[in-house]
Amino acid sequence: MIAKVRITPLQITQLKQEGLAQKEIARIFGVTEQTIVRWKKPNAIKQKPGPKPKANERVSQLLISYISENNTITQKTIANYIAQQTNQSISQQTISRLLKRNNLTYKKLTYHYTQLDEVKARAFNEEIKVLLDQHPFLALDECSFYPNLDPRFGYSLKGKRAISQRPSSKGEHYTLLLAISNLKEKGVVHWKLTKGKVDWKVFYDFLEEIKPIGDKKNILLMDNAKIHLAFGKRKEASAPNVSEQMAKKNIEIKFITPYAPMLNPTELCFNKLRQQTERKRSRNYPEMEQAIAKSIDLLNKQDLTKDFWHCVNYFDSKN
Repeated sequence: MIAKVRITPLQITQLKQEGLAQKEIARIFGVTEQTIVRWKKPNAIKQKPGPKPKANERVSQLLISYISENNTITQKTIANYIAQQTNQSISQQTISRLLKRNNLTYKKLTYHYTQLDEVKARAFNEEIKVLLDQHPFLALDECSFYPNLDPRFGYSLKGKRAISQRPSSKGEHYTLLLAISNLKEKGVVHWKLTKGKVDWKVFYDFLEEIKPIGDKKNILLMDNAKIHLAFGKRKEASAPNVSEQMAKKNIEIKFITPYAPMLNPTELCFNKLRQQTERKRSRNYPEMEQAIAKSIDLLNKQDLTKDFWHCVNYFDSKN
């Protein structure tokens, strides 16, 4: 067996000058070629295997700061930006890992109107928050529904498209008027599906059909859309304004801050109803009305107080 004896860098150099290859030197001394290379550079720092760590704390801070101001950019754009700031190349895969590590996910955007006065919206929520446990609350709004809007998601084998069929047009336009309350069950107070758009008279009649909850003063949340107010039309018809109309039923109206639909719990119910009606694949008015009726039954089994509190705590959850 060949003895394993360590030689100096100078001896290795002399052996190579005598015509011995590195492989032969390694065989003679019973070691690997890598060992001979290491003996030639005894003072070299041994590097750990694997890529150099690039995702340090500064990169994470750059990532979070950049995304907070540009939340619609691609991972490739983020990688290019960080590469410019740090003078080192960084891959899209590294950015993907960093996003997961910092709990940053890619999700559907929630748009706010640029005209939204957030200070007023926050003040409105604080006012409602105090009253929510003291009075029965109502909320109402209207929403467009189309019979030919079918489900948007479906199952399929991995790597293959999920294919279905539907009509090429959205179909006839319907409008759903919906009034809900902060009750733990049977929270839908009243609803009506109409063909086409809603005018002031349809809305006026809808309000007339709403019954207050209990003997206490009710508070109604609604936005100040034109058809809700309709000052001129109501005056021409010698009808009371919307506040006077509801005051007769001991219902006080609180107008939601303009351009703030996220503060109206009715919007959350519309999302649930639309999901259900799309699954039913309605194709005409009777089918749509039946689909909504069944969806309302499901909605009445839910605790709608959670929707009211979700809206009233909207800005708290953002902090």
